[in-house]
Amino acid sequence: MNQQTLGPSKRSRKTPGQPPARKWASLRRGECVEVWSVDSYLYTAFVDDRADDGRLIWVIENGTGSRRLFVRDDPVTLYVIHHP
Repeated sequence: MNQQTLGPSKRSRKTPGQPPARKWASLRRGECVEVWSVDSYLYTAFVDDRADDGRLIWVIENGTGSRRLFVRDDPVTLYVIHHP
């Protein structure tokens, strides 16, 4: 996947101004998301893959390239990031 680097991560951020992605099944491969846990920004990532029902999602962390799996019940919130 061709990814663009979005710059350094900042852990002290305000929550994005849009609602979180409630239905992971609607997220598309390559879409840019911010990963948050317990109201704390963790990192920006790109959707790599997901289960058709949206219960599992793989993301690739921007900057490190680490691939991570999340299960719908994990304490994370994903926000879709739209770049101009």
